[in-house]
Amino acid sequence: MIRIVAGARGLRGRETRSLLRPTRSLSALAAATALAVTAAACGGGGDSADQPNLQPTARTAEAGVAGVNGATASPECAAKVKNLTFYGITALSDAAKNGKAYMEKAHPGLTVTLNEAPNYVALLQQLSADKAAGKQADVAVAGFDVLPVFAKQLGARELPANLLRSTYDQGFLKLGQIDGKQIGIPAQVSMPVLIYNLDVLEKAGVDPKTLTTTTGVLAATEKIKAAGGVQPIDLPTGEQFAQWYLSTLASSKGVQIQNADGTPNLDDPTVIEAAQFLAKVGSYGPQSDSPSANGLLRFGIQKQTAMVGATVASLAAGLRYIREQGANGFRAGVLPFPTLPGGTQHPVAGGNALTVLSTDDCQRQMATELVVSLLAPDVVAAGVEAVSYLPVDTAAAEQLASFYQEFPELEQFKGLGGSLVAAPAWPGSRGGEVPQALTDQVMRAMTGTDPAAAMREAQAKATELTAS
Repeated sequence: MIRIVAGARGLRGRETRSLLRPTRSLSALAAATALAVTAAACGGGGDSADQPNLQPTARTAEAGVAGVNGATASPECAAKVKNLTFYGITALSDAAKNGKAYMEKAHPGLTVTLNEAPNYVALLQQLSADKAAGKQADVAVAGFDVLPVFAKQLGARELPANLLRSTYDQGFLKLGQIDGKQIGIPAQVSMPVLIYNLDVLEKAGVDPKTLTTTTGVLAATEKIKAAGGVQPIDLPTGEQFAQWYLSTLASSKGVQIQNADGTPNLDDPTVIEAAQFLAKVGSYGPQSDSPSANGLLRFGIQKQTAMVGATVASLAAGLRYIREQGANGFRAGVLPFPTLPGGTQHPVAGGNALTVLSTDDCQRQMATELVVSLLAPDVVAAGVEAVSYLPVDTAAAEQLASFYQEFPELEQFKGLGGSLVAAPAWPGSRGGEVPQALTDQVMRAMTGTDPAAAMREAQAKATELTAS
């Protein structure tokens, strides 16, 4: 989620420290990592534990539940509950501190204990171990793709949407639903994007407006290839981005890589069409592994690529860094990830939701109050300032007017909650292995394997994993 440090850019006050202002001593690799280090944790859904902890920081923010009917715990429960536990990833730790400060001030005598894990996988392991040991868990962060685990194995409680502020964008709620129940409230939401070097495109005679479809992207790559000088396109495949591209492309034509009954749908002709586009992209040169440590390094610093796939969460940091290079920089633009021909924008969402795991009623009331406090407009706005997620609150979006003036390229992503598609949530004890298995097969297609054969293998592997 967001990294929130007092005095840094993000959650409270009006400090103006830059999200990413690399010093001259910061290495190119470290700078590139800082541009998109949140990609794995909040975008494609992968594991970024091996990356340097250089996430953008954020100002502190006003957390609270003022004016939210029903979100405040009853006086009896407030007097009874003396301890709340919060489980989050390291990138969320400082955000959680805002809720902790609010709750402990609003309820004297209450202690909010914050538990951190480096990534979603480690977080699930810690929660499962603590549950088995009988330890209390009240609020936890859940990646969208593992919400079924929180609902069915960790006992996440339903959170009625009427407990939220009227300004919360209801279009995002579907991303936190499991079997029709609101298990989590989306807090930070991302989507895949395509960033381009306008200087290179113009030199090659490419109009950026043609990059909205895969057909247009491939036509552009041919022109850029003919012009020479740089690799036309790089779609980094690591941190499970490869399967994120695949599912987003298929979704643009109304086809999901997972059937309604939870079984895989990877041998569908539209999914194969998506894999064929990705395979063609792979033929234009080596695709980066890590979006954070390689993809933006090659694009933004080394200027080796004309177009690069990324998450919307890396845009503000990336654009700011490129601009701050002055004469050594270039004109960069951004578009939503392209659709298949005839498709429309329905990207698969990345990101996370806040869940309540309390079993006791009073603990649940206090946990719910903590969740709602972390969705305060100022908290949401600060998070977007630091890491350019889609704003889940309309009041926060209005508060971000100056941010969107600084980054007009990001205006196009506002209000997209209704068009997003929920991430596949794979069943079975080994369902969590499916995203990486799919990524592996997409990577095979991008390095020479027949795309249809790779998708048949992906179908077989996903079937095996979800049946266990």
